[in-house]
Amino acid sequence: MATSEIVTPEEEKLYTCVEEEDQEEARIESDRGRFLPLRSPSPTTNMGCCGCGDDKSPDDEENSDDVNQVFSNDRSCTDILALIIFIIVLCAFGYFMSAAAKKGDIHRVINGYDDCANICGRITAKEINPEFRCKGADMKNKPYLLVNVGADGVKSRTCVTNCTNSPDYVTFLNRCVPRKVTDSAGSLIKSLGLKDFFHEATRDLSQAWRELVYLLLIALAISLIILIAFRYMVQYVIYIVLSGAVVVCIGGTTYLWLAWYQEKKAVDRHLIHEDDASTTDYFVYAIIMSVVTVITILVVLVMRKRIALVVQLFREAGKAVYSMPALLLQPIYTYLLVLLSVIAWVYCMILIESAGDLYNNTKKNHLHYKKDIIIKITRWYNIFIFFVICEFYLGCQHMVVAGSVARWFFTRDKKQLSLPVARSTTTLIRFHLGTVSFGAMIIGIVRLLRAMLASVQKKLKKFDNDCAKGVLWCCHCCLWCFECALKFLTRNAYIETAIYGCSFCTGGRKAFQALSSNILRVAAINSVGDFVLFLGKVLVVALTVVAGIYLMQKKPNLQHPWVPILIAGIFAYVIAHVFISIYEMVIDTIFICFCEDCAKNDGINRPYYMSRGLMEFVENSKKALKVLEERQASTS
Repeated sequence: MATSEIVTPEEEKLYTCVEEEDQEEARIESDRGRFLPLRSPSPTTNMGCCGCGDDKSPDDEENSDDVNQVFSNDRSCTDILALIIFIIVLCAFGYFMSAAAKKGDIHRVINGYDDCANICGRITAKEINPEFRCKGADMKNKPYLLVNVGADGVKSRTCVTNCTNSPDYVTFLNRCVPRKVTDSAGSLIKSLGLKDFFHEATRDLSQAWRELVYLLLIALAISLIILIAFRYMVQYVIYIVLSGAVVVCIGGTTYLWLAWYQEKKAVDRHLIHEDDASTTDYFVYAIIMSVVTVITILVVLVMRKRIALVVQLFREAGKAVYSMPALLLQPIYTYLLVLLSVIAWVYCMILIESAGDLYNNTKKNHLHYKKDIIIKITRWYNIFIFFVICEFYLGCQHMVVAGSVARWFFTRDKKQLSLPVARSTTTLIRFHLGTVSFGAMIIGIVRLLRAMLASVQKKLKKFDNDCAKGVLWCCHCCLWCFECALKFLTRNAYIETAIYGCSFCTGGRKAFQALSSNILRVAAINSVGDFVLFLGKVLVVALTVVAGIYLMQKKPNLQHPWVPILIAGIFAYVIAHVFISIYEMVIDTIFICFCEDCAKNDGINRPYYMSRGLMEFVENSKKALKVLEERQASTS
């Protein structure tokens, strides 16, 4: 018979309270589960430059049927403060240019002006100030500027009707240039045979312009064929390149050691005097080449699996470009905008150089235009804006390509992918213009510092100070290296932003973590991959030149057939660079997506997004492939 436990009234009352508290907590949790929304609320927009609109883990999102989603669809505006600053910078440029436009006239630079500030070939408005009473004359009949230097070294500027009235001057760009200058230049051109060459080359281009157009179309077709070949034949290209590099290193090392041995043997037999021999040189070269050969072989052996990853990334990039051919149109838009920016920059530069406040040089009795501090600032501001705008266009292109490829990578059923490039462009405009502005302004500042440093170096050339030149050269080199590293990190930050929808600083941090944890893979991609892409550009140029030689043989009247062939080769390289640069961005995006997929998923409980070919390069590849095959068998 079981003994019953004796409970006192106080203990019974305590147990009752505990049970009531447990029931109340259970009821609260039930109500909370009933009333909490299934979708987490969208994060508030972060106004800070380093804030992230979506810093939470993407695989915690519940707005998708996929529990391990990586690509973020729940986005908000990023780096709004950077976008506001960018708009303010553009508005400030408009203010500075309006000040330059008020004080400037582009015809002062194009046509020139005389000592009374009258523009040659135009009507100049009169000044109210009596100090400038000589200004304001009709110079339509005097379109050329003549500059004379007096015995005292003072220059005088005069507008003339015709430069040929004086036998000592000739006309050049609305200026009367001293004949002795043109004669010396002409004699140099004549001695080099360039005068007839320019006429003959111009005539050859006028005769072979159709063939030149054909060669450009051939370069375009070859570039597209190479992009297709990268998908199916890139492994052979890479292995041939690596094998060739190893063979060349071994052959060069063997040759140098044999040359050193032969030289030493000749010295020992007194066939060559020791002072005339190159034994030491050959010995040093042989040692250096041996070290390079050993390093090359070790790198190839250590990175052989990473090189296989590079091959697979090329294949995946080919699949992505084939699925989204609109990616190939992105550089066309970008470089057209860059070309328009170059034209606008040149126009603004001429307008700024023509601006200034009119003043009378009493010593020379000449009127000049003197630049104030605002115009001097505008001169450098124009350069800064040009750098920022160009980087902004390139950043938008990188963001569109990265967003399209990331959306393609993290979509399991590629057939359901609809208008990825258009959707990526829309996402950029709606959410990430601030991020692109952030990156563009940072790179623009660094490039402006390099331009200022180059200006200082130019001014210090007249001073013979080797120490200052060395310091400036080191600073310029450091800034160049910093700019290259910054561009590389910025490109990868754009990729992380395209994936997660985060800000520039957060994207840069994620990119640095992903790249630093896969440093050997990054080294393989940046060495082997970039070299293969460079070989693709060289192949386009080479085949275009060969086609040009064949076409120009059918034009026997050409005096210099290599001129149109050279021009075709230059344009062929530009065309190849435009398309292959897109391929490079696609490869970088797929690699970052691969790293993020490995970090967020394990292939077993959380399936990978990557293809079967990329699964072979993860640690649990066998288990992941087995689970994938079981799932495919169950669904079929």
